[in-house]
Amino acid sequence: MKYSVPLKVNSSMSMAANRLHIHPNEGFDLGLMTTHYDIELDNVGPMEIWLLNECPKQTLELNSKIWEKMGKPGKVVLQMDEGKLKAQIV
Repeated sequence: MKYSVPLKVNSSMSMAANRLHIHPNEGFDLGLMTTHYDIELDNVGPMEIWLLNECPKQTLELNSKIWEKMGKPGKVVLQMDEGKLKAQIV
């Protein structure tokens, strides 16, 4: 099981509802090495996670509706375990 550092959550209605963005440094912490993965986000369902240099470091970007479904967290720690991603509110 691998963990990210605490990530600030930025939400936007303009993002696709099934996409998450993190910086490649945070992807490395989770064992992710390529730019795109299909994952299962705990309590949300199937998602795509993208590792983008344009995403600020120590930040998770996601759609506002997904953010609301997660309980509107300000910060989360991501936990990756066998293709399943959990977001723990901190």
